[in-house]
Amino acid sequence: MKKSHLLLALAGAIAFPVCAQGTVSAQQIEVMDKLLAVYVAAAKIEVKDEKGRGNVSDKPFTVEEGRRFYLVRRTWQSGDYTCSGCHTEDPKKEGKHIKTKLPLKPLAPSANPERFINANKVEANFTAHCMDLHERDCTAFEKGNLITYLKSVK
Repeated sequence: MKKSHLLLALAGAIAFPVCAQGTVSAQQIEVMDKLLAVYVAAAKIEVKDEKGRGNVSDKPFTVEEGRRFYLVRRTWQSGDYTCSGCHTEDPKKEGKHIKTKLPLKPLAPSANPERFINANKVEANFTAHCMDLHERDCTAFEKGNLITYLKSVK
């Protein structure tokens, strides 16, 4: 009797991670939705600022714009860089850092339960990576589109 309970518990423990793959946790959704709300408000302020990068306040964040931003190549310091250069064109797959060659866990929250669980960490990563790729911080509109895209990846 005890062996059957143990086997049942083990089967459940093994099956759970398989079922959980491809799903986004409530915590990830909460953090992404919180960030999107912040970026919507910030995008409206960017437009009012004369140094803003275009009229984006009336445009919603879109999967297409986020995917385009993720894949677009940027050339600087005699290098060619993209988000997908390290994270692969499929953000569900494991990537590899372009310089260090160290493995990177998938960027898509559906494939990586550790992504988008801390808003401060997400913002810090945006700042660091945008500086690497653009030599500036990304706009709220760019961040919102990228999160919208990554949120859609199943």
